[in-house]
Amino acid sequence: MFCTPVYARPQQNLSYPTTETTLDNGLKVIIREDHRSPMVMAQIWYAVGSSDEPDNLSGISHALEHMMFKGTSKVPNDEFTRLSRLYGGSVNAATFTNYTNYYQLYQKDYLALALELEADRMSNLFFKKQDFETEMKVVMEEWRQRIDDNPRALAFERFKWIAYPTSHYRQPVIGYMKNLKALNLEHLKKWYKDWYTPNNAILVIVGDVEATATLELVKRYFSSIPAQKTPQRNDVLEVTNLGYRRLEVELPVQVPNLYLAWNVLSLATAANPQDAYTLVIIKNILDSGITSRLQNNLVREQKFATSVSVSYDPYNRGDSLFSISALPANDVSLQDIENAILNELEQLKSTPVSTDEINRVITRYVADLIYSQDDIAGQARIIGTLEINGLSHRILDQLPKHYAAITPENIQRVANTYFNRDNNSSMYILPEQEK
Repeated sequence: MFCTPVYARPQQNLSYPTTETTLDNGLKVIIREDHRSPMVMAQIWYAVGSSDEPDNLSGISHALEHMMFKGTSKVPNDEFTRLSRLYGGSVNAATFTNYTNYYQLYQKDYLALALELEADRMSNLFFKKQDFETEMKVVMEEWRQRIDDNPRALAFERFKWIAYPTSHYRQPVIGYMKNLKALNLEHLKKWYKDWYTPNNAILVIVGDVEATATLELVKRYFSSIPAQKTPQRNDVLEVTNLGYRRLEVELPVQVPNLYLAWNVLSLATAANPQDAYTLVIIKNILDSGITSRLQNNLVREQKFATSVSVSYDPYNRGDSLFSISALPANDVSLQDIENAILNELEQLKSTPVSTDEINRVITRYVADLIYSQDDIAGQARIIGTLEINGLSHRILDQLPKHYAAITPENIQRVANTYFNRDNNSSMYILPEQEK
């Protein structure tokens, strides 16, 4: 005899002992104690990314990220990376639309080293022409590999110009080749001087540390760095219901590709934050494993598509996109798969989702959210992501409660609010015709 599982609304708590402080120079410091292993993760997040760049300097934030590893007068050349390896550390960085972040992972005994290195390059970066020329070649090669040699990525960069008609989110993180070629060392020096300042940064430390002693270490290395005024950030709000937009491109792909996107709000921009939480659950109803609606209905049963993917970022500084991409099965047109996807969205608008389905999706999603915080890197990442986008890390403790409050009525209301034709952009990627 088989029993149907009953899915209760999750009530887990995601909290660890966490201390938040802002130094006199404006540096926000968040320290989370996690004593399960003798490791510590130190991440610094600067509130500047590709969406802050003027059109003629596209890609400069990412280029500066590369230069941040090329040394200071105190730690010259490649000594930063060599020291981290010498003491068993791991270092890296990433640039996105809203931020640039850097991390160092060490055994806890070397936290002071990590902080000293990070504070040093916050204010003492040494710009050498030779390093700049070398790193720009690396950046340009990244552009060729990520964009120019990847038809789907190239198409998506074009798609963002209709999906984000007014927001600076349409700009590619890695920039455009014409702008990369025009960048010079003085551009990077000014970008560094304008944005890399303690009052424009958040330091997140997670691991086997004691908060009071760790804060004293932070003050020792960072307190003497002066604050300075930063430029005004670009607007990242988007016009909704602007009208249907369609793009069709021919590229060297083997099979056609479909992209659909709707302009939606994020947790930071929604007047009713529950809209953002509900969009997360709608995303997971549609695409969160083989039993989710699009996977089950369009891929497994109807065989309209070979793959379908849904994405939505609720933790964004500005407005966001709710996007769906699909690869049609053989002899299925892009119009057919688009109609099938739109029909699934219409079902969300017209027919209430059962409480059991909602509970099942929420239970799985919250469990994944909790598991993602199981290591110190995951904890630091979500804390930094929330804080740098204008949200408090404290909402982490409340996320299960917010998701548990979602009802069938919430889903119908949000689906009807956002998933309409005037709020939609679509792109057809077609195999290039033989010349």
